[in-house]
Amino acid sequence: MANPLHKYTVAEASNLQVYEDYKCELLTLNGTDVIPNTSWDTPAKEVILFAPAGTIDDDGITINLKINGSYGDNIVVNFDNLPFTIKGLLIDGIKLTGGSSDDDVITLLSFH
Repeated sequence: MANPLHKYTVAEASNLQVYEDYKCELLTLNGTDVIPNTSWDTPAKEVILFAPAGTIDDDGITINLKINGSYGDNIVVNFDNLPFTIKGLLIDGIKLTGGSSDDDVITLLSFH
């Protein structure tokens, strides 16, 4: 029997392409300042927020998603709930508010 030419089937290869276009941003939350609007050339299909170990000492952040050109209602996430994943939407941009007066570091990973 001949060896297959391809390692993956067509469906598997298509599914892997979903994760080829991604952006990873390290953001610093310092109290009530709004992180500058993070927007992308192409909408994000999935967004993951997580914090490196030992960088968070506050109780939450507020997330605003930009969908179809406008920002929606606030989503409040406690740092205890990180990592936090949003998927199933086409997200044009995101705003983050919160953190303590100390600099809290959070990582934003988006798949486009």
